[in-house]
Amino acid sequence: MLFDYHIIDQVIELWNRHESVGGSLRFDQVKSAMETVFLAGLKREEDRPVQVSVILLEPEMFPHRELSGEPVLVRMDRRLPFTVDSLVKLAPAFDPVTTALAVCACDVDTQALSVWGAVFTSRRGRTRFDPEPFSLTPPDALVISTLSTGSLTVFRGGNVIARFNSGRFNEPTPTPFTASLMGWSLLQGIKSHAEFQTNGTRYWRCYRDFIDRLLVEANKRGHGGAIVWLPEHLLEDGQDWINPRYTLQQGAEGAPLLQELCRLEIAREEGEDAFRQGVKGPDVLVVERAIQEVKRRIVEHVELLAQMTRVDGALILSSRLRALSFGSILEAPTWLGETIYGPDDDAYPAYQVDLHQYGTRHNSAVNFIGKNHDAVAFVLSQDGPIAGITGKDGDTLYWWPDCLSSLGSV
Repeated sequence: MLFDYHIIDQVIELWNRHESVGGSLRFDQVKSAMETVFLAGLKREEDRPVQVSVILLEPEMFPHRELSGEPVLVRMDRRLPFTVDSLVKLAPAFDPVTTALAVCACDVDTQALSVWGAVFTSRRGRTRFDPEPFSLTPPDALVISTLSTGSLTVFRGGNVIARFNSGRFNEPTPTPFTASLMGWSLLQGIKSHAEFQTNGTRYWRCYRDFIDRLLVEANKRGHGGAIVWLPEHLLEDGQDWINPRYTLQQGAEGAPLLQELCRLEIAREEGEDAFRQGVKGPDVLVVERAIQEVKRRIVEHVELLAQMTRVDGALILSSRLRALSFGSILEAPTWLGETIYGPDDDAYPAYQVDLHQYGTRHNSAVNFIGKNHDAVAFVLSQDGPIAGITGKDGDTLYWWPDCLSSLGSV
């Protein structure tokens, strides 16, 4: 038995907590789906880890719609047994981020599941830097996905309701980049930017989306490490506790790209307003093409930074979103103050983090933030969530357990 009944009950409880028209879940089907997908994710096909998504959906429940003239449903000519071997063989044919294998009970008298098709359930297009806006709502059904060995993400439609990593099953926490201490630390670090002074909260929204996308891309690469974000006033003092292995003297900054995106988004809004009023304004089509080009350049910059996290050590990132060094070793003395587990709102209890449960990577990040309270560290685990650490006050650090957004898990 891989998942005991407490875990399955927790998934069903989280499913029922979300208000919608979706039906109830059967315990045995949820258990079978989770265990089969988990075991398939432990396999390798052609020397690659198996990545697969499965959706619990009866054929008659599927909403028949089309997207850009293409069918969003592929039906099998015959049902296939829902087994680990079947998933291992079928998985390479479908992108698990956009498509889930549709399974349901073979008949009303059996608990066994079978694969009857594949459903387009794309979760792309929902973030600021996706090239095209999202245009299809996934069916309100349970989706179970594995993109890395030993992990599961459970969705209700397009929303994450639970994750399983490193033997732990958790409800995802809210994004830390809004009304939280971690978001506040980042915001304070960019208020001196000319880009912020010009564009205000619009620039801040772009900035936090950039950080969120960076963590998603780093997580996709499946390599442990850390990202240390330094505000401008710590660019010199913070280096006292860093042993850089690969230092970059020059490099592109992300901040000017975000500034350009802000400018173009404003121009698009002005063009749309002018069109509605019947007066001359910016050409919306021309501006939209320029926006797509800037988004492409931003994503390429994100991917460049994320790739550096594959080298053992820490990526040191300035608040201007420029890589200062990578593969760096954090060498601050042991932090003797408190480290409090977030999030920082009344819905989540705050308690002391037991750092003895974590390895060198997490502890060295805690020690560094202990010496540089205004910095932010994101610790990447190969098989777990991304922890975020920043200063709360002179005696306390703040630890956010899961910095991946609900979309970031995929």
